[in-house]
Amino acid sequence: MQQRRGVRGWCVLVALAGAVGACETARNPSRIQPDVDAPVIVLSPAADTQQIAAGLSFTVNATDNLGLKDIRLTYSGGYIAQTDTVFNTAVTSYNQGTRVTFPVGSGAGGFITIIGRATDGAGNFSEDTIVVFLSNVQALSVTLVAPTAPALAATGKNIPVEVHAQQLGGIATIGFIIVPRAAVVDPTVPPSDSLVFIPPARQPPDTFYTDTLTVQAGFTTFTVTGFAVDAGGRRAFSNTVTVTVQTPGNDITPPTVSHTISSRVEVNDNVTVHATDPSGIKVMGFRVDTALAAVPPFTVTPLKFVLDSTMAAGNLTTVDKVFALALPLSDSGLPKSVVIRGYACDLAVARNCAYSQTSTVIAGSAPRRAAPFAIGASGGVDTVVVVAGTTHSLPFGGHIADAIYNSNRRELYLTNDALGRVEVYNLATNTFDPTGIITAGPVPWGIALWPVDTLGTYDPNRVVVADAGGTELSILDASTRRLLWRQALPNFLIEKYSIQIVANFIRAVITVHDVSDRPQYLGTVCRVTTGGSTCHADSIYAIYSTTPTQSSSSPFSGRATLRMEKLINTNNPNLLYGHLFWELGDLGSNVAGDTLRVELLRPSLGVRKVVLTACKAVTIDFPTFGLGDQTFVRNTGNFTHAFIGEGGNVSAAFARVMGYSAKDTLKTPANSCNMIPAGLPDAGSDDQDLGMSPGVHVSDFISNTGVHVVSIATNFNGLTNLVRAGTDSTYYLDEGLRLWGTSSIGSATPGMDMDYNHKFEPGGACGVTCGGGSGNLSERMVFAASPDTSILAFDTYFFNQQRKISIRDPIIGPLRVAFDATSGQQYLFGITARGLVVVSLPTITNINPQAPPRR
Repeated sequence: MQQRRGVRGWCVLVALAGAVGACETARNPSRIQPDVDAPVIVLSPAADTQQIAAGLSFTVNATDNLGLKDIRLTYSGGYIAQTDTVFNTAVTSYNQGTRVTFPVGSGAGGFITIIGRATDGAGNFSEDTIVVFLSNVQALSVTLVAPTAPALAATGKNIPVEVHAQQLGGIATIGFIIVPRAAVVDPTVPPSDSLVFIPPARQPPDTFYTDTLTVQAGFTTFTVTGFAVDAGGRRAFSNTVTVTVQTPGNDITPPTVSHTISSRVEVNDNVTVHATDPSGIKVMGFRVDTALAAVPPFTVTPLKFVLDSTMAAGNLTTVDKVFALALPLSDSGLPKSVVIRGYACDLAVARNCAYSQTSTVIAGSAPRRAAPFAIGASGGVDTVVVVAGTTHSLPFGGHIADAIYNSNRRELYLTNDALGRVEVYNLATNTFDPTGIITAGPVPWGIALWPVDTLGTYDPNRVVVADAGGTELSILDASTRRLLWRQALPNFLIEKYSIQIVANFIRAVITVHDVSDRPQYLGTVCRVTTGGSTCHADSIYAIYSTTPTQSSSSPFSGRATLRMEKLINTNNPNLLYGHLFWELGDLGSNVAGDTLRVELLRPSLGVRKVVLTACKAVTIDFPTFGLGDQTFVRNTGNFTHAFIGEGGNVSAAFARVMGYSAKDTLKTPANSCNMIPAGLPDAGSDDQDLGMSPGVHVSDFISNTGVHVVSIATNFNGLTNLVRAGTDSTYYLDEGLRLWGTSSIGSATPGMDMDYNHKFEPGGACGVTCGGGSGNLSERMVFAASPDTSILAFDTYFFNQQRKISIRDPIIGPLRVAFDATSGQQYLFGITARGLVVVSLPTITNINPQAPPRR
């Protein structure tokens, strides 16, 4: 007590001396300063666009000088939720990855705003905000297309409103909300602020609603918000835009003009021009110059100058218009730098005009239904790079697993495994068929054409699709878009055969492994009629890998197999033929391993038979016999060979590649025996395909490289085979799977394909025609996707880069090169995050010499 009085007395004495600081000391006798430092919080998304199947992922990093009390995460937009993390102990640093998962059929999706708020023990707080686009075909997405901020209006003038809604199950209602509603009137007869689709009328999955409103006197601002209701009754709203109301007066001021453009554009990309003026907008457009230093008043001829006056009659004070660049440039002359400006004139008597005063440049181009990522603003003059190719959005999004081009019909077929359909792109019209082909099965994956001969001819109307969601191949009619038949695939039992002696009792022990039969990737080959090149009608085969399941017993859990099936529309089991390629794992004679026995089952036809007996004494290593869970298969252009690469998670130390030739013998001899020394009987057939590369050839590639396979390619005749590694290299193999060279290219963009006419070998001495090719060195090329948003062309004999083709977005999915007979042009098709990019390939001059001749 005396101490306390002493302190107080000291304070009084100092206070009498006029020291104000003494009072502060009295209120804080311990001299501890209050905590006024707010925490720091940073949210970092795993990606700007994320697939709902993988969840919504981001990282929270928060720090405080003394201690965090609470971290609150608030989700709004396409997902509504709030979470709190409360700390009961002293925590000054928090770094945590967050992943929100969604149940099957969830309606979450679209733009999701995440606000992170960190609060410390003293009540100080700070926030950070991120916006992630969650891709979900089931989500209800609503976008306010017009007006956009900053939006201006004038009394008595009009303002357009446009709302866009998407939901795979259908849109029931789409419209807008004005607050206050009296700020505008709707001259439409009858006036309406929404559009309702009532069954039995079709409820569209993708629709727009557009209206024009007249601004009333007495208001300075109003807001516009889009909304939609899907067929399931779920309601969603767009962002809200505030419109400022101005008075025209005696207008001698030019419009306020801005534009938005990508930093890298394709010739058919868009530029968005935004113009506002209280007198209304009469004309707007854009100008493109190749003279980069040109400025108004211009004395040079522009590459393009577009003017549009369709909005003049609308008396609109704010206009947003999207223009197609449609630049008169060909892929062969790109890339090329150009300067782009927006332009607009108003409705005033003076007709005031202006080029863009401001502009926004975005990185690449915004993905479908995703927000653009701005990388900079300028004074309305932007130099952008025009690159090769045109990109076409998939009709309903999804994911593309494989693709093949049909030159006869000028159509590209793409398997959309996420939506259970085959997308059809028409090269003649440069558009997707919105209907596609929906009869290929629930999970269409690999795709191939139907062989007619070994000269490269295929049936123009038949397409073979592997259904990874079932146990069949779908044979489709490309002309009618209908299913011709489903080829039911057999079940193979992979069995380890051993003999046990227990108490002088001898018995055969068969360990059965029932593995997945669902097909994944496939190629087609054929065997020809005697002495000709025409495929025998009874000898069309599909070479396919299987997609694994975790339910398979060890060591085949999560492992694939490689198989073959004769394609024939019949239920007669005697005409059907299936084969499990055990040859690729055959260790040879007198080698330690396990004895393999194989049974084939067709349960619906009552068939069960032994197709590889223990009598054959095939020895394999069971732990490494299964293939990686993403094993790629491609056939050659002449349908005589197939090339297989083991991708995904592999059981062996290194990935394997396999070669197959339909020119070799397929044998199905019967066999029976009594096993020695036990005398136990076994019988059946010993089906063997001598066209599959034996295990020793497979291991040659393994021992020489040791890579993680992410894609493969083979040329027209199978003499050159390529493997793309998961690191940064492409490996060049000959028909015997011998490695001849590598090229470094980069990772994360696995797609590659060779020139359609490529018939060369990758090594050794050869004549002018080098392995049966034309000798045209411009055809000795492989085109590989590069992560630096380009396509690199390499010589497949000297392995060096010949050309770099710049494109807008990196190709992250399948890449195919095809010849279009109608135009005589080769095209490259690739899958990017925005959709399908189509590039007209130029003729590339090969700087290398011809291969040395054979002597």
